[in-house]
Amino acid sequence: MSYWAPVLLVVVTAVLIVVPVVPALHELRHRRDAKALPTSGHDGRIKNLAESFQSRLEPFRKEWEACRAKEKIVRRRLDGMEVLLVGREKFDFDSEPKECVDAVMCARAFIPSDRFVDADVSSFGDLRLGRGAVLRAALGSGDIILEPGSCVLRWLHASGTAYLRRGSTVHNRLSADESIVLEPQCAFQRMHAPVILAVEAQWSSPDGSIPSNLPPLERNLDASAIGFHSPEENQLFAVRPRMRIQGDFVIPAGESLCANVIATGEFHIERGACFFGSAKSYRDTVIEEGATVYGSIACGGTAYLGTNSFLSGPLLAEKEVHLSRGSCVGKADSLTTIAACSAWIRPGCRIHGTIWARVQGRIVA
Repeated sequence: MSYWAPVLLVVVTAVLIVVPVVPALHELRHRRDAKALPTSGHDGRIKNLAESFQSRLEPFRKEWEACRAKEKIVRRRLDGMEVLLVGREKFDFDSEPKECVDAVMCARAFIPSDRFVDADVSSFGDLRLGRGAVLRAALGSGDIILEPGSCVLRWLHASGTAYLRRGSTVHNRLSADESIVLEPQCAFQRMHAPVILAVEAQWSSPDGSIPSNLPPLERNLDASAIGFHSPEENQLFAVRPRMRIQGDFVIPAGESLCANVIATGEFHIERGACFFGSAKSYRDTVIEEGATVYGSIACGGTAYLGTNSFLSGPLLAEKEVHLSRGSCVGKADSLTTIAACSAWIRPGCRIHGTIWARVQGRIVA
C-alpha cells in the first residue's frame, strides 16, 4: 500500500470539513450582512393604497384634462387596467355603461342611491354616495360624503373631510388629510386623520353637506393646568420611577402620580385624577370621568375611557376599547394611535391620529 494513501485521506477529510464553513469564515472577515433582516416592505402608512392608485392614474391626467375641455367620455387601457375618463363637470354613473371598467377619473361624482359601482373612483372634486350605494374604493381631492346606509368596500381617502352619515360603513382603510366626521351607527376598521370626530345626528346638515357648526376641535391640556408651571418642576417628570404591582392598582380620585406602572391585575384611575407616565395592565384598564393621562396605556383586557377623560399617548388593548362621551385621545400637534380588537365610540369623542379596530369599530348612540 502506498504511503500517499493516508496523506490523501487526511487532505480529503480536511477539505470536506473546511468547505462548508468557508462562506462563514469569509463573512466573519468581511462583514457585509451583519444587520437585521427586513420584516416588512412598507412603512405602515394608511394612505399607501390611495397614493398607489393616484400614481397609476397619473399617465391619464393630460388626456383627462383634454376630455374635460371637450366634455367627452372616453375609455383607455394601460397595463391591463381599463379606465373611464369623464370630462363632464358632474357625473352620476347612470349616463354611461360601466361594464369592465377598473377605474373612473372625473371632476365631481355622485353615486346614485342603491347603486353598486365595481370600480375605483378618482374625483378631482367632491364625491358623494347616495343612500345604500356601494363603491369599491375612492380617492377624492375635495370632501367625500357617505349618505346613510352607503358603503365603501376596500379603501377611501379624502383630501378634505370624509363625512360618514348614520349607518354608513367603510371597510379596511379610511383616511383624510383634514378630518373625519362620523355619525351614530357608522362602522369602520382602520382610519386616520388629524382630527376624528364622533358627532350626534343633530350636527348634520339637511342637504348632506359638511356641517360648519361642529363642536370645538381643541382642548388645551398641559401640565400648567394642574399646577406645574416652572421648567424645574416640569423637569421632575422627565425621570419617572418604575412600579411593578402584583394585583390591581388604583390612583385615587383627585390625586396625581408620576411613574411608569406595570400591574398584573387591573389599572384604575379614579375620577379627576392625573397620571404622568405609561401603564401596562394584564387585565382591564379604567380611566374614570375627568381623569387625565399624559403617557400611553396598554392592557391585556378591555380599556374604558370615561366622560371628558383625556389620554395623550397610544392606547392598546387586546380586547376592546370603549370611549365615553367627551373623551379625547391625542392632540392636534401630537397624533397618536388606538388599537384593539373592537372599538366602541360614543358621540362627542375626539381622536387625533389612527384608530385600528382589527374586527370592527362602531359609533354607538
